[in-house]
Amino acid sequence: MQDPFDVTCPCCQGLLTIDPERKTVLGHRPPPSKAASFDLASEVAKLKQSDAQRERQFADALAGHRRQQETLARRFDDLFQKAKDAEDSAPPVRDIDL
Repeated sequence: MQDPFDVTCPCCQGLLTIDPERKTVLGHRPPPSKAASFDLASEVAKLKQSDAQRERQFADALAGHRRQQETLARRFDDLFQKAKDAEDSAPPVRDIDL
């Protein structure tokens, strides 16, 4: 008869007690929990940094939108001027008019 032995669990690093005859786990002891280190000052700094980054991204997007609106307005004015200039000339001959 073989005695049970202990093995470290590969998933959770806990301690498993194995019975070799029955090939079963007799017990499980979870690994000692690590105390979560939480630094409030660093977390606040991260939040402020992310706020600043979000504001910067919004300002960039807004500036891009304004540039796009200015470009579209300029293109519209150019095409409108071409249309006015084309009004002075005779209308093009259509196939049905021939």
